This record gives sequence, structure tokens and C-alpha cells, in this order.
Amino acid sequence: MTQSYPSVQSFYMRETPTEGNASANPSPSSRADGFTEEELADAFDPLNRKWNPEREYEETTIDNLIPGPRAVTFVGRVVNFSTILGNSQKQPQATGWHYLVIKDDTAAISIKLYFARQQYPLKLGQLLSIWTCFISDISKAEGSAIIGVRVYANLFPGRVNSDHVMIPTSSNTDGICHVPPECRKAQPLPGLMTLASYLGGGYDGVDGAKILVCVKSIGGRRKITKKKGGESELTDIQLFDHTGEVRLTVWNEMIDSARDWQPGKTILMISNPGYKVGYSKGSVGITWGTMIDVGPEFSDAEWLRKYAVGLTKKESLCMEFPEDLWDVEATEYGVNRMFFTLAELDRWVRSDGHHVFTGFINVTVIEMSLVSLQCRNMLSCGVPIYANALTTPCRNCSSPLNLRLNPKIIGTLLDETGCIAPGKLLWSDRAWEQLFNRTIKDITEMSSEEARWYEQRIMFMRMHLVVGWAENVGRLAVLGIMM
Repeated sequence: MTQSYPSVQSFYMRETPTEGNASANPSPSSRADGFTEEELADAFDPLNRKWNPEREYEETTIDNLIPGPRAVTFVGRVVNFSTILGNSQKQPQATGWHYLVIKDDTAAISIKLYFARQQYPLKLGQLLSIWTCFISDISKAEGSAIIGVRVYANLFPGRVNSDHVMIPTSSNTDGICHVPPECRKAQPLPGLMTLASYLGGGYDGVDGAKILVCVKSIGGRRKITKKKGGESELTDIQLFDHTGEVRLTVWNEMIDSARDWQPGKTILMISNPGYKVGYSKGSVGITWGTMIDVGPEFSDAEWLRKYAVGLTKKESLCMEFPEDLWDVEATEYGVNRMFFTLAELDRWVRSDGHHVFTGFINVTVIEMSLVSLQCRNMLSCGVPIYANALTTPCRNCSSPLNLRLNPKIIGTLLDETGCIAPGKLLWSDRAWEQLFNRTIKDITEMSSEEARWYEQRIMFMRMHLVVGWAENVGRLAVLGIMM
């Protein structure tokens, strides 16, 4: 008699499809393809993937990368990128890819970075850590050659287990990869030219041209319709150096990078900028071979950074008044009360302006622009926005902006030794209220008749101003008024 054994199928219960779901497409998690939910999540969102490689990666700089099979890891900052959505014959699982150029302190590398579902949140100046097991020669890269780039990498993290990309978020990485590779101590940077030189002809036939600029203003985002169909977004950014100004147009995914830049503070070094003939002397743009270093660190960049700070203080109308920097009560009612002429103040600040001090000056009001500024709706200002109110909506985002009284309400002030030009003093709210004998809000709500009467009353009046000086402020501050 033969003995029967249970079949393999008897250990598994047969699944019977329910009505309504029999014809539905199975989800990736129910295909029984051998992948866990965690593995699927890592493939679609590799930035959240736990990276514990089994092999050992050699930490190196970009200039030491050699074409061929080699497990290496390196870091660099994004200096150019573009995003393509679509299918690839080489990587059918990809829904798109990024073309990247990243640079460290030694050299630059071109990268094609595939993504399965979610795009990488890339920005100019962003630090990336790269792990890969193969480096190619730049001849294998798609597109035209880029000046200063000699190696190329093809990455698909989540699908290729040996590839990985990490975006560090720690503030400890702020000082990494900010020095241009060609920078040498006590030597000029090769190819670096001023804006005036570049716009005057330096854009024509100069390989490796570089301009060092500071952000002046960032325009609003707007959409345009292309001639071939479809819409694109762009924003215009005004740049300057000590010789001139130029406009930079940023498109689509790069607009988010520009939103992090600060006017008057952010320094950019643009290598191989694109030039477009247009109004005035032309404009610059970002092409395939352009590299933008955000916040470069070398001697010329530090000089431009200081120049921009000084220019901002010089041109700014409505600087925020520093609180609790001077003891106003001790200045007005203390035992030692110092009186200055304008000439004495000028000599003291130029010879020893590092100290914080207060005192009195006695001046005559030669000019006043209360009526004219009111008629032009410019009693309050917040560069470059003016209004006759203390708050006004932003022209780009419609969010409310707080304004201050326009210091040019008071024109030229004169004493026996010199004068102060309009708008050069930093007025406190307390000083304004003492001068007008009413609140700031009431000043902005004055009628035209009241403004005309008050201007006639103040003209050629002599008064004592309680003033204070501090080097970090950079302007003479008016703390109070004594008629």
C-alpha cells in the first residue's frame, strides 16, 4: 500500500478575488514580487533611504577622480542644474533626470541623476554628498563640453545599490566648498573681470570669463507662453558691482534658489555667463556651461561684500532704529552732557568712530519736504516702497509691510561749521513725536492744510537734537528733540 504525502499547494490557502476587484490592476505591494514596503519606498524616495553600504568607499576630492570602476565618495556644491521629465531608454524605470554640475574647492564634475518618482529638491549653492562606483570621462556625457569639467557620473539611487545622494542639512557645513578651484593666495583669479569690462566686450570670445556680483533686487515670479506652446516661469534679478549693474533672468526650477538670496548680502561668482543683447548694455543668463558659485570665499569676494554693506547703509532711507543701544535719559538729564558742532562730530567719527557716544547738536532747519512728500504719497518708506501710511501690502506677495517715516521729511540742517544733507540722519519714533507733538500715526494722517501750516512753522527754526553714534549703525541717530 502506498503512502500519500500532502502536496505543497495544501499548505497555502487559495485566494478568491472579490467582486468588483477581479479586473482591477494589482498594486505594487500586492504583486508578490519579493520586495518589501521599505525597499519600494527606498526606490521611489532615495533621500530617505538608510545608507549602510557593505563595501568601502574612498573619500576623495573631485580633482582626484579618475575614469573607471572605483568606489568613491565626494562632496560638492551645485553650480548648475536642469530637470528633464520623460522616459529614458537606458533607464526605463526612471520618470526623469537632473543634469547637474557640482564643484568643490578643487574641480567640477558633471552628473546625470535619475529619479523614479520624486524629483530631488535641488538649489544653487546646495551641498551634496555623492557615493558611486564608476566615473566616466567627460566625452561620455550628453551635451556640449563645459569649461573646467573633465569627469562625468551617471547615478540612479534607489535602483543601483552602489549609488547614493545625500543633502546635508547641518549648519556645520556652511564653510565647505566655497573657495574657487583656480584661487591662489596673493594672485588674481584667472578670467575674473568687472561688470563694466564684461558688458563692454568681455563677453565676446573670452573663454572662462567670470564676473563677481552682488544681488541688488529680486523681481516677482511671472509666467510667459512660449511660441512653440507651453508655459514657463521666470524672475529677473538685478546684480551689481562697483562698476555697474546687469539683469540676470532665472527660469523655472532655479527660481526657488533665488528666493534664498538676500539683496545687498548674497555674493555670486558667475563663470561663463550667457549674454543677451537687449535694452541698455544687455543682460546675462544661465546656459548649459554656466556655473554660479553662491557665497564664494576669496579676497575679491570679501571686498565686494564689504562694499555692498557700505553701499546699502549709504543708500538706505529707512533703516530699522536700534533699540536699547543708547541711554537717552542719561544723555538728556545726566551730569555730563556733551555739546558738539557738526565739524567736531565729523572729526571725532573719522578719527575714533569705534566708540558709542551721545551728545547734543544745535542746528537750523533750512529745508523741509513734508508737503511735497505727502502729495507724492511718500511720507513713509520701506526701500523701495513708499506710502502715506505705516503699513502697505507688498507688490509681489500682498503681505503687509511695516514702514517708517521718511527721513527726507527734514531737509538740510545747518550750524556754524557745516551741514547735514537730507535723509542722512536715523530718526527714532520718539524724536519724530517730539518734533511734531503727535503720534507717528497722526503724522501720516495729517491733512494737506495741516502739513503746509506745520512746514511753514518749522522752516528756519533752531533746535537742539539729542544724537547718538555707534559704528555698527553707521549713521548719526536722532534720539530726541529740544526746542
